[in-house]
Amino acid sequence: MRGKLLFACMSFGLSLSAVQPVAAQAANLPSLAGSSWQLTLIAGGPPASSPAVVPVPGLATFTSDGTVVETDATEVVPMEVEGTAVYGTPGHGIWQPGPAVGNLFIRFISLLVNPNTTLHAKKIVTITGALDSTGNHFSGNYDFELVNPSGHMIARGSGTITGQKIPHPLLP
Repeated sequence: MRGKLLFACMSFGLSLSAVQPVAAQAANLPSLAGSSWQLTLIAGGPPASSPAVVPVPGLATFTSDGTVVETDATEVVPMEVEGTAVYGTPGHGIWQPGPAVGNLFIRFISLLVNPNTTLHAKKIVTITGALDSTGNHFSGNYDFELVNPSGHMIARGSGTITGQKIPHPLLP
């Protein structure tokens, strides 16, 4: 009995020592926490060199508690959805590590409102991607859905996203 207990304890100890380097490696990965980013979204479809695809600039700030606030150029001018001019709000949402080590999962929601301030739709954006080894550049893919107030999807799209961290300048 004592031999089985000793064997079980040794096995458990060995398994913990094997897991620890993986956990330490994950802890040393660059993070989005406490940083702001300049983003570029490129819609899927024709190649980026085509005049039909216009890169959309954006900004996002990621907090240490896993929240994100995002704004992009589509929120500055009215856009047409189902033949109606609508106006967008900045996005609010969450970010967290993705299921694969080093990947990130980001989701935020923007409101699309009619000129009379009634809700026309919600734009739900999901981003998956990764930081480079320096933690200063981000790349990945995004998908979005426009959902009307009753919850029915009215449009969807996808594309690629890149980002560059806004650096903290050295102060005199």
